[in-house]
Amino acid sequence: MKKKIKVFYDGNCKICDQEISYYKKNDIDKKFEWVNIHNSKSKINRLNLQKKELMDVLHIETESGKILKGVDAFLEIWANFKYFRFLAFFVKIKPVKRLTEIIYKIWAKKRKKKY
Repeated sequence: MKKKIKVFYDGNCKICDQEISYYKKNDIDKKFEWVNIHNSKSKINRLNLQKKELMDVLHIETESGKILKGVDAFLEIWANFKYFRFLAFFVKIKPVKRLTEIIYKIWAKKRKKKY
């Protein structure tokens, strides 16, 4: 059985949960394992990451075991969905990626205060 990309997300964040629900519905090939960080302690402990780190930004573990976070995690997710591949390609352009990282950090900080 092929190893899946593990996506560690904040299931208590309404916006995060809605976005992940969208991806889940469209994960036709079942390439992903969707891990709500609030009810998957054993999977989190195996990563050697603290729950606080996982709460700060989205994290994924690739099939090869590499940990990606923030915008890089989203790029990996998007690259695996037909209708998001172009977005992933576009965001990888250096100035666009840098701007996206800045916006994501601001959003993540505000989200953290709210949730």
